[in-house]
Amino acid sequence: MTSISTSTTPRLSGLSLRYLVLLGLIVIASVGFGLANENFYSLTNFGILLRSIAVLFLVSMGMTFVMLTGGIDLSVGSNVAFSGGVGVITLTTTGSAPLGFAAAVLAGMAIGAINGVFIGRLRLSAFMVSLATYALARGLALVIYDANSINVSNAAFLWLGGVSWGSMPVVIPFVVVVFVGLSVLLYNTPFGRNVYAAGANFNTSFVLGRRPERTLVWIYVLSGALAGLSAIVTVGRVSSGQPWSGLYLEFDAITAVILGGTSLFGGRGRLLGTILGVLLYGIIINGLVLTGTNPYLQSLIKGMILLGVVLLDTWTQRGKTS
Repeated sequence: MTSISTSTTPRLSGLSLRYLVLLGLIVIASVGFGLANENFYSLTNFGILLRSIAVLFLVSMGMTFVMLTGGIDLSVGSNVAFSGGVGVITLTTTGSAPLGFAAAVLAGMAIGAINGVFIGRLRLSAFMVSLATYALARGLALVIYDANSINVSNAAFLWLGGVSWGSMPVVIPFVVVVFVGLSVLLYNTPFGRNVYAAGANFNTSFVLGRRPERTLVWIYVLSGALAGLSAIVTVGRVSSGQPWSGLYLEFDAITAVILGGTSLFGGRGRLLGTILGVLLYGIIINGLVLTGTNPYLQSLIKGMILLGVVLLDTWTQRGKTS
């Protein structure tokens, strides 16, 4: 008689293995840069690192929602500049920080709504639409600022991006709150299930009555709102509004999101992976700056990282469909 034995050894899922690899890479990068420059472990650099990636955290969480549907948002960097300009102009005109906050977030949502309507309702290419709004938002920012920066001295408006509790920037607890709220939205609501359904198969989702076109509109609005919040943080960091803020931010966000395990093809990924991807990416960039790496070489390394994670995601997807 032939006996059949079954293994009870637990196996890690693909995403869990991805997270373990990311954690390992974070440790390796931290140790390596710490050995290269002793200031890497200083509290001052710790604060600089956290403050520098806070905006990337916010934008990347919005990009995660977008990419879970198989879309992309190339406008987020320009949207940070535009919404920041609207917020700063509102602040200087009214003298009210709350009105400045609201104006920045609403301006970001407006660009997101344009993306959402054209992509979700009219079913146009996410790449082409967000490329158009990338140019539109940056152009509006240049017009608003007249291509010059505007200094901001309002303490309330600068608080979120500029104040620290010791070495801990206050924006980090804010980012944690946003992360928890978005996690609840994505994993514990019908909206979150619709996000994954739209990314897995848009047409099937439509047939099942999930209204994926409406989901897409709100996802891009959400991405725009997070860009508006990022604009407030950015202005607080440098105490001024600048027309070129957020430059190449969309590149960094896409890299971090894919690095964290969210698929380019939609339907797969989690916010935790995005956080780990942002942290690893931020440590690498911070370490390169701290060690005095040539800025042009930094751009080369960024490009290589993005190319590598895109190839990895493509190979993974082909393995699942073969």
